[in-house]
Amino acid sequence: MSKNWNNCIEIYKDGDFVDNIDVDRSMFMAWQKYVNVIRQEPYLNVWYDTKTGSCFGPEQDFYKNPEDFSFFSQRDGFKDNPFWGTKHVAEKFGDFLGNNTIVEDEYILQDLDSLKKYKNSTILVVAAGPSTIDVDWENTEYDYIWSCTKFFMNDKLKNLDIDLVTVGGNVDLDDDDFNEYLSNHNTLCGFECGVSPFKKPEDMVEFKYRYPNRIFYYHPRYFSKLGAGARLLCLGSFLGAKEIKFVGFDGNPVDRSHSFEGVDKVHGESWRNSSTNDLYRRQTVLLWDYLLQFDTKFQNLGEGHPANQNTNISRQEFPLSEK
Repeated sequence: MSKNWNNCIEIYKDGDFVDNIDVDRSMFMAWQKYVNVIRQEPYLNVWYDTKTGSCFGPEQDFYKNPEDFSFFSQRDGFKDNPFWGTKHVAEKFGDFLGNNTIVEDEYILQDLDSLKKYKNSTILVVAAGPSTIDVDWENTEYDYIWSCTKFFMNDKLKNLDIDLVTVGGNVDLDDDDFNEYLSNHNTLCGFECGVSPFKKPEDMVEFKYRYPNRIFYYHPRYFSKLGAGARLLCLGSFLGAKEIKFVGFDGNPVDRSHSFEGVDKVHGESWRNSSTNDLYRRQTVLLWDYLLQFDTKFQNLGEGHPANQNTNISRQEFPLSEK
C-alpha cells in the first residue's frame, strides 16, 4: 500500500510504480522530470508532492540537486566521496581532533568510548523549535537528554544535565554562558562535519584541551535543511538507541518563537517563506522514509503542535503513546 505523508504520495518503489496508484499524465511527467534531474532510472523510492505537482526522492543528492537535497551522496559512494567523504572529515576535523574514526556507509564518526553507552537506551532530543516552549516534556521518561546549538540560553535546559550536544557553526566556543554550563556538567560535545562555518583548527584544539575526552565529530550521509535536530535523530539511530523521543524538531516554523535564543528571537530568517515550507515538508518525508529503516523506535512529543511538520507522519507510523 502506498504511503501518503504530508500531502506527498509514494508512487515508485522497488524499480516500478506502486500498484494501487493511478499514475496520471501529470504524475508521469513529474516523474520523468525527476529522472532527468537524477540522470538515471530510479532505484530508490520516488514521491509525488500533490501540492506542487513535483516528484522528489533520495537520489537527488547534493550533486544532482544542491538546492533541494537530503543526502550528500548516494550510499555506495559516500566513504570515497572527494568532497564529503573521509577525505573531507580528515582535513576539516580528524587531522586536529584525531583520526580514530568509525567509517560506515551511512556515517563517519569519531570513535569515542563514551558514545557506546547510548546503545539500547532511551534518548530525549530537545531542539530549538516552538514545541519545546509549548509542550510539557520535562516529565517524560528517558535515560539521556541531548540538545544542540544554543541550548544553554533556554531557561529549562540550562538547569538540566544534558548528556550530549552538537556545537553549531554559530556557537562561539568562548561564549561565557556556554563554557559555564560545560564546566558544571560532563556534557559530550559533537562537531558536525557538514555544518559551516567550520571552526578554526586551533580553536577546536583549544576546546578539546579545555574539555578532554568529551569532544568528538560526526558526519552523517544525511544532511538536508531540517537542522541539527534531524541529524541528532540520525546519530541516535546509528549508535543503536532503543527509543528516541523528541521535541522542538518541528520543521519550518516561520515567524514562530525560537526556543533557545530569548523571548524576542523568532524563526524569521529572510529565506523562510511559503516555498521553503514546501521544501521542508518534502524533506521531512524523506527523513522519515530514511529513519524508519532503522530499528530505533520514535516518539514525537510535539505531535499536534501547529508548527510540527512531523505530525501527519508520526500519527500514521509511530503515534504518540504518552503526553
